[in-house]
Amino acid sequence: MPDAPVALAPHIHMARCRDDIVVLDVQGDDYTLIADAAPLIRLQPGARQIAVGPDVRRDLQALGLTVNGPPAQASQPIPRLAGEIEPWTGPLPRRLLLAAAVNSLISTAAFARTPFAVLIDRASRRRAPDRPVSEDEIARALAAFLAVHPWIPFEGDCLQRGWRLHHHLHRCGVAAWWVFGVRTWPFLAHCWVQVGDRVVGDTAERVRGFSPILVV
Repeated sequence: MPDAPVALAPHIHMARCRDDIVVLDVQGDDYTLIADAAPLIRLQPGARQIAVGPDVRRDLQALGLTVNGPPAQASQPIPRLAGEIEPWTGPLPRRLLLAAAVNSLISTAAFARTPFAVLIDRASRRRAPDRPVSEDEIARALAAFLAVHPWIPFEGDCLQRGWRLHHHLHRCGVAAWWVFGVRTWPFLAHCWVQVGDRVVGDTAERVRGFSPILVV
């Protein structure tokens, strides 16, 4: 039988890294590498479904990676990557620095002991005001975040930093993506923040080495 489409379970996301498939289980906060599986599992970006043969379909369903019926929801489109936004180098108003400190403290407190799946759900509900935002505004918001960053307690890895920056930008009226990516051999997972097709608070050179697996 030819390959047929099957829906991914709501908590499952997949990415192709050369000949491999990487699976992200949001509920389990776990990544799994399926080596040399790309010829057997064909991803259909944005559709929340894959195309597989009947044997592979049964195996994936037994593992809880797929479900019967249509996809529960559409995935966010993977944003293009065209460069990065540099932080503002001029003076910053006190109100913006204060806002960055308050936003960072609030998001740090919310991050503590919160399951990964809950973080993803809360981040997906963030909404920025529907108004145009200039690159200078974004650069200032980023610079304020970086200025208070060394003073925020309990700083963790890229997950906590991405959570905090995503929250801060939305509170500043900037609609941003929180992007999760993977690479293999050796396996690495990373997350970063984008505004449109520009990386914020990271470098385009660094994140280009990762295949996006989840966009929030």
